[in-house]
Amino acid sequence: MKFMRRRLTLFTITLIALISVPEITSAQFVISGELRPRAEYRHGFKSPATEKMDAAMFVSQRARLNMNFTNEKMKFGISLQDVRVWGDVPQLNATDNSFSVHEVWGEYLFCPSLSVKVGRMELVYDDSRILGNVDWAQQGRSHDVGLLKFEKSGWKAQAGLAYNQDKEQLSGRVYTVSGNYKALQFFWLNRKFDKLDVSLLFLNNGMQFIEEAEVTTYDTKYSQTIGGNLVYKTKPVTFSANAYKQGGKSQSGDNIDAFMFGANANISLTKNFSVIPGIEYLSGTNQQDVSPAETKSFNPLYATGHKFNGHMDYFFVGNHLNSVGLQDIFLKALYKKDNFSAGADIHLFSAAADMVDPDDPANLPDKNLGQELDIYLGYKLTPEVSLNMGYSQFFTTESTILLKGGSNDETSNWAWVSISFKPEFLRIGK
Repeated sequence: MKFMRRRLTLFTITLIALISVPEITSAQFVISGELRPRAEYRHGFKSPATEKMDAAMFVSQRARLNMNFTNEKMKFGISLQDVRVWGDVPQLNATDNSFSVHEVWGEYLFCPSLSVKVGRMELVYDDSRILGNVDWAQQGRSHDVGLLKFEKSGWKAQAGLAYNQDKEQLSGRVYTVSGNYKALQFFWLNRKFDKLDVSLLFLNNGMQFIEEAEVTTYDTKYSQTIGGNLVYKTKPVTFSANAYKQGGKSQSGDNIDAFMFGANANISLTKNFSVIPGIEYLSGTNQQDVSPAETKSFNPLYATGHKFNGHMDYFFVGNHLNSVGLQDIFLKALYKKDNFSAGADIHLFSAAADMVDPDDPANLPDKNLGQELDIYLGYKLTPEVSLNMGYSQFFTTESTILLKGGSNDETSNWAWVSISFKPEFLRIGK
């Protein structure tokens, strides 16, 4: 009995010591999770519904396990995820391809204000208009990149560098992963004042272009995006604005001369109710230019697209690139009280450049690209569990159909409902 008590005491002391070590060394270890199933009804999502189109219905799901460790000299993060559609594999499946590593990165702190971070990670800057994590998509977006980070006295600066290849190779540097960049360099500078938050961003985006001719070439074409973001807070209004200029070469080698700007005001009418009027303009290429040597179509690159230009993703969410651009005049209304939130957005879309009717090239169609209504609700059942739902409808015009296909006689709408679980399983240290 004495031996058993001694072993039990030793085990207890060891356990307390293990738990206490992070406290002594100012380290922290956190394990958290996420489960987000989402049911959707789609009839004309991303593009107008066609005649006799059957509506789509499905349930997609994201599950994540996150682990983060921090001490005085380093930070380390892992995010493992499983993304699937209910029923996409048999019940007795031996394996499937739904599991992936969303993030795994390490950060070394030279001093409290200077660090280097490398690995696979999300890149989220300012309002996510150029670099965002696309969190609405179940898989999200992450990059293989290295960062040099500086932060002191209200200043933040980050420089990023990425170079992608298909695999380990013995010779050659040809990159063939479709839609991804081969090389990326960016610099972000931010300064926070009392009421003003200002950021500048420069991004150099290199895309591999394989041109098969008598002699096959493998050039990397670089485009440059430079601009900034501004937020000014003064009760009861918060003003936000951004502007970016784009130049360099497209992936096919055309010259780029494009720009975008946006502005909005978040006006708090009461403690719980606010409205947000705003406008966004992304330049486009005139369709009258049959074979332009220069593109004027702005590309928002790695933005969180679903956040902008309507929830139905008609514009700049894997679509509408190298097209006529977009003008989006919108009004949003938001209500929040306790655990409940509700919102409604209306968007008035139009083309930024001239369109052409292929059946009558002399005719310039109206630039009106339609209107969209988004309605959404949210309720926090607990701090870790939330319920969200929404309904959207796109009201097409003849120009919408001319540009994107579909039928004006069909109703283009979308509805969804999701429940999100975000538990924290373990936290050791402060």
